[in-house]
Amino acid sequence: MKKILFFTPYGSFTGSEVVLWTYLQNYDRQQIQSALYSEQRGPLTAQLPADIPLFTSPFNRGFARKVYSKVTHAMGVKVYENNIRRLQEQYKADYWYLNTVLMFPLSKLAEQLGVKVISQIHELHSSFESIAYDEMAHSMTYSDLVIGVTQQICELATVMGAKRTALLYPIVDLSKKNISTERVQALRKKLNIQPGAFVWTMVGTRIYRKGVDIFPFIAQALADQPCHFIWMGNSKPTGLNYLVDSQIKALNLPNMSFVDVQTDDYYNYLQLADGLVMTSREEPFGKIMTEAASLGKPLVAPNAGGAREFIVPGMGELIDYPTPDQFRKAMLTVMTHPDSYQPDLLIEKSHQFDASIQVKKWEQAILAL
Repeated sequence: MKKILFFTPYGSFTGSEVVLWTYLQNYDRQQIQSALYSEQRGPLTAQLPADIPLFTSPFNRGFARKVYSKVTHAMGVKVYENNIRRLQEQYKADYWYLNTVLMFPLSKLAEQLGVKVISQIHELHSSFESIAYDEMAHSMTYSDLVIGVTQQICELATVMGAKRTALLYPIVDLSKKNISTERVQALRKKLNIQPGAFVWTMVGTRIYRKGVDIFPFIAQALADQPCHFIWMGNSKPTGLNYLVDSQIKALNLPNMSFVDVQTDDYYNYLQLADGLVMTSREEPFGKIMTEAASLGKPLVAPNAGGAREFIVPGMGELIDYPTPDQFRKAMLTVMTHPDSYQPDLLIEKSHQFDASIQVKKWEQAILAL
């Protein structure tokens, strides 16, 4: 049995952490024993299986504890590192599993403590800027295994010195795909979607990398078509989102809706859609493609990252240059030639990523170490 301590940043509904939670909820307890360290207590931490101990940063344990930790840290006491050292002494993990590049700086501490490391990369180039040069170098060369969610990421890891890589596409738990026809119709009415409108949905955090700023201009490019546009995703009160909201008002786009991704109606919103449009400037994979495909929804995405590895003819359209005009052309193709897309092919492809299959591949990659 391998004893693993998992490290993750937010415990929230980010794609990388939903993938990790799906593993933690489904792995073989006879083969792996685990505990989880989350920098923050997010909504997912409440959904952690009861047999997995949860630990958090001393900087996120109530006001008094936060103040004490920050003051002592400022005085030169390594509160953060010492907390993790005590955690390792208590749990005695064989491996640290660093989920996302945000946790890679811990690989140096792992080496100091004589702990082996498994690193998982869910990101591409722009996210690599979030950690230091030497932190990325150490995590790549020290890790016993680097897991990439696309072939492209595995190739990048090899270039950066990874000794061993494993390709594990993002996992989805299709058993949780609960859909109500009545609820779908109620949501359609709630969003004031006009009869006959083709509904395009995008899912992701409302940030620049996800292309939230281009979304209104795609809607404007299709203003002559009966369409409705839904963005599902968390939003931070940033200047960029203020700009986007202002542009929507200036362009007079009443056929746009923004909804929270943290909802029991997640799959009902996806079922409401007629197609998925991925606007990301950089998207390692985007498990939303798998989830939308499981409902037979055609896909439109930039010809890069995981979309290139996932979408084949009959599933949707890839665009070489993600501009509003190029999106319009591809989306019109989907809207005007619906018979060119095969729901059965989309559904069959999505099932290759289901938890019942992918968890076993994940276990095999870890147990082979």
